[in-house]
Order: sequence, then structure tokens, then C-alpha cells
Amino acid sequence: MIENGTLAGEGLTVLQTLTYFVGAPAVLFILISFFAYITAKETRSKSKRKSKSTSLTHIE
Repeated sequence: MIENGTLAGEGLTVLQTLTYFVGAPAVLFILISFFAYITAKETRSKSKRKSKSTSLTHIE
């Protein structure tokens, strides 16, 4: 719906559309996944160092 007195601007090119709506979200997803993996990896390696089993992780 066009309001009175407004003019539409130029549209995006195909390259701009792909960059803004496909490329940028994909890069952000990969970066966030990478940092989440690294922090979880450090947590997992710390928990593996404890070789003593507890009643919560071992059924006797």
C-alpha cells in the first residue's frame, strides 16, 4: 500500500538480496555454532578429566 506523498526507492539487486538474506545469516550461524562448539568442547574435556564415577553417572 502506497501512502500519499511517498515514493518507492530502488529495489535490491540479486547479489544484494542473496548477500543480505542468505549469505549474512549463514555466516552468522556458522560463527555462533563455532563458538558454541568451542565452549562446549572445553566443558566436555574438563568433565572427561574426572575419571572418578559418581552415583549420578554410574549405576552399580
